[in-house]
Formats: sequence, C-alpha cells, structure tokens
Amino acid sequence: MTALLTAAELNGMLGAPHVKILDASYNQPPSAEGIPGAVDFDIDDVASPDAPFAHTVPTAETFAEKAGALGIGNDDLVVVYDRSGFSMAAARAWWLFRLFGHENVKVLNGGLPAWTAGSFKTARKNAAPKPAVFTAKMNNALFKQVEQVASNLLRKEFSLVDARDSARFENGHIPDSFNVPYAALVGADGTLKPVDELEKAFAAAHLDTEKKITCSCGSGVTACVLALALFELGRKDIAVYDGSWTEWSSMPVLPKMTGVRAS
Repeated sequence: MTALLTAAELNGMLGAPHVKILDASYNQPPSAEGIPGAVDFDIDDVASPDAPFAHTVPTAETFAEKAGALGIGNDDLVVVYDRSGFSMAAARAWWLFRLFGHENVKVLNGGLPAWTAGSFKTARKNAAPKPAVFTAKMNNALFKQVEQVASNLLRKEFSLVDARDSARFENGHIPDSFNVPYAALVGADGTLKPVDELEKAFAAAHLDTEKKITCSCGSGVTACVLALALFELGRKDIAVYDGSWTEWSSMPVLPKMTGVRAS
C-alpha cells in the first residue's frame, strides 16, 4: 500500500464528496489559489497552544476540533499537498492524521508543481469549509517524547534516525543517531524517489530498516518525510520524536554529540 497519489489520480477524484484536499505548505507566502476545493492546513495552528516549541503535537481533542473545522470527517479520504513540491509539512500533516487514528490519508507526490505540470486546473481555495465531526484517538506507537528517547540511549529498543542535512547533524545531534537527510529522498522534480533509491539511501547510512525506528530532525517536521519514505518501504510503525533536536539541545542535562556517527 502506498501513501502517495499522482496528480492524475487526484484529478480523477475532484468533486467526490468524501475527498478532502489540504494545502499544508509551510514557510511560504499565503496563496488563495490552489487545487480546486483545497483548504489550508497550518501545522503551527493544528498544534498545542501551550507548548514551548512550535508545531508541537496537540491533544486528541484539539486535533479533532481543528480537523472538524476544516470539514474533515472520519469517513473522508484526506489528500495533502505542498505548493513547493514534496516538502516537509505535507508529510507532517500526513503523519498527524495517522497519529490520531486516521489512516485514510495520502500525499500528492510532487505537490502543486506536479499538478500544474500535468496541466490540471487551479482555482480559489475553500476559505470556509462546512464543519464536520472528527473523532481522534492518539496512536502512541507513532509518537516518542524526550524521556523515551533518553531512556533508549541505555535500553537501545529502537534506532534513531535524524533527517537534518549532514552539516547540521555533524554540528550537534542526539548520541547514536543515524543520519539520512530528508532531501536525499526527494528527486529533482520534487517527488519522493522510487523505492529502490529509498532503500539505497537508508542502506548508505547503515540503518537496519527491519528494526524499530524513530525519526527526528530539527523540530519534528522533516522527520515525517523519513517516516513517509519508510512507509513506502513497508514500515507502517515508524515513530517520530516530536521535540527533536530543538527540544533535546535545550536541555543541558542531556548528552550531545558532534561529528559523524561512529560506525
């Protein structure tokens, strides 16, 4: 099973009552234009309002409220895209829906550039979706907190893989982390690379994809690109450390490492 949709596949679904399209673009200027029927999904809004870090995972109740306000119900197919291609926040939105029990969620492979390259039309996005009822229940298996990552340094129950680029990783990372830069998983056209190339990228980092894995990054966003790539390799159980390096590096008591990972 794939978490990806092509532009042609999505075009064939336009107008279907239970297909809800979300523009999860992040750190980009706002745009009223998009795929017809799309609603904006802001990862900084669909987040915990009281957390010290941006886009922290909200409670199930908050997520349900936000999803319902966007017109999404539990029977809907959710399709997420990014205006700049296969970028970080679309994968984050995909992971959030799965985290809260909604597996019927896909990512448009290549995002809006793939859509326009297929000569499919754009339109004004839906600024006032009809509210729906969404019920959320957190799947704790997909979520890791700082205490669990810290205890894993001794327990070694899962491998931790960091999605940041190599320079940022070498400048400071959680001990024993593997490094698979998320950009290495995305092609020049903004689509996620084919399965065989994804396998090579993880193998090059000496990561055993048969073991339990948790993904991290700077603040829990590009980690979700790794989680999605591993999903494409058949791993439906990949967790994300939500606080990631932003949280870990802020805590003086926790150990840090620099340089490349020791083999």
